[in-house]
Amino acid sequence: MGDYIFGRLADWTKNFKIVGDVRGLGLMIGIEIVRDQRTKEKAADLRNAIVDLAFHKGPAGARCSRRNTIRLSPPLLIDQEQADFAVATLEDCFREAEKNA
Repeated sequence: MGDYIFGRLADWTKNFKIVGDVRGLGLMIGIEIVRDQRTKEKAADLRNAIVDLAFHKGPAGARCSRRNTIRLSPPLLIDQEQADFAVATLEDCFREAEKNA
């Protein structure tokens, strides 16, 4: 499931101008939030907005780690339907945060 989720997130640096990097191993995945992809300027305020949106929309696996990184660490027994819901919901949160940035 880690490979599956990572595969769904792999293009996010192309799809979202606020995503600087997607990295991880297994089910521990980090999404770096930046103000500018070229300079990699950290965007903690955007990270906070995304985490707040995710909290209200459902995926409890989105947590803060570094100042500008969202860490995904879903349960080891997550199934594909749950993973799809979490990724789709996070996509909505990223779109909304990017629009409001």
